[in-house]
Amino acid sequence: MSVLPDRNASVAPGMQPDVQATGKTYRFDRSYEWNYVNGPDYHGPWPAVPDTPMKSFFGLPVRSRFGIPASILPNSRWLETYARLGFDILTYKSVRRVARACMPAPNWVFLEEASLAPSMRDPDQPVVLAGELYRAPSMHTTGGSFGMPSMLPEIWMAEMEKCRAALAPGQVLIASVVGTAAADVSEAQFVADFADLGARAIEAGAHMLEVNLSCPNVGKAEGTLYLDADLSSRVARAVKKASGGRPLLLKSGVIRDPLHFLKLLKGVSGAADGLVMINAPSRRIVDAAGAEAFGAGRERAGVTGAAIKPLALDMVKQAVALIDLHKLPLQVIGCGGITAPGDARQFVAAGACAALSATGAMLNPHLAVELKALAPDL
Repeated sequence: MSVLPDRNASVAPGMQPDVQATGKTYRFDRSYEWNYVNGPDYHGPWPAVPDTPMKSFFGLPVRSRFGIPASILPNSRWLETYARLGFDILTYKSVRRVARACMPAPNWVFLEEASLAPSMRDPDQPVVLAGELYRAPSMHTTGGSFGMPSMLPEIWMAEMEKCRAALAPGQVLIASVVGTAAADVSEAQFVADFADLGARAIEAGAHMLEVNLSCPNVGKAEGTLYLDADLSSRVARAVKKASGGRPLLLKSGVIRDPLHFLKLLKGVSGAADGLVMINAPSRRIVDAAGAEAFGAGRERAGVTGAAIKPLALDMVKQAVALIDLHKLPLQVIGCGGITAPGDARQFVAAGACAALSATGAMLNPHLAVELKALAPDL
């Protein structure tokens, strides 16, 4: 891939009609590269952000325990915009040690409501593209197929330095890192890759780190690492050591086996400080005719937005219950389907120490302002 995206990379083929009428800061009708260079598509007016008392987030002072997970913040311009909009926990999109191009456009689509409930119950049930968009933005669900693209380290490190400089008091920068698997990469090299990334991210100014153990549309070794408790533990301990003991989060997908869930929690306990739950669940996404929406080889993609909230909330409750029962030194951050202020409050009421929103924050960039006005204590 080129070192920098093409500023003129423009129209995404096969786009849904009127998608930009509903999309907000991310242009669904443009490529990922266009959004990286030109976005976010936010032109104000800038809202007045309510003043809120300081809270603690893994020992760091924050104005709110609300923010954005590794998702829509691929560079300093995106992060600075959302920081100015009052989001206080800001996660830089997952980065690699090597450059990785984004999958071809389209990358982000809206999904049909009627097909979502069966698919959330049964991972083998497909989800269908939306024919028209008629609901409020907070009720939309989307499918994303990006493949965790990344710039070269010299680029994202410079961008992270700008991100750190753009933060106001009471805001924190989390760097999300992901190792790159390949047939010729041993487990030891894979672990070392994560550790090296963690050290670089701290050098670039991140307050804390997130290890991305899950991605719904990359290779199995990267996308389902959370299903290997032993390797997850090795990665967490290596990153913790390489980062000088900075707060460490692990991002997980859905875990259906309670025995594995407990094994994972016990395995990472003492290295990780918290879990971000959940990443977008992987589903097969099709068009109205039943054809693969993103094309051959990209049959499955991540589902984000309103429909995944029950699944994410259930995972948070299960994690909190296991942590409390076994007295583990871990906290849980809620993520998934948070599209309105009440959603964030539900996750915190369920035991999460904080709440993060990606699709909701993209569709409603004033979400943090609304939450602070309604719940200044969160």
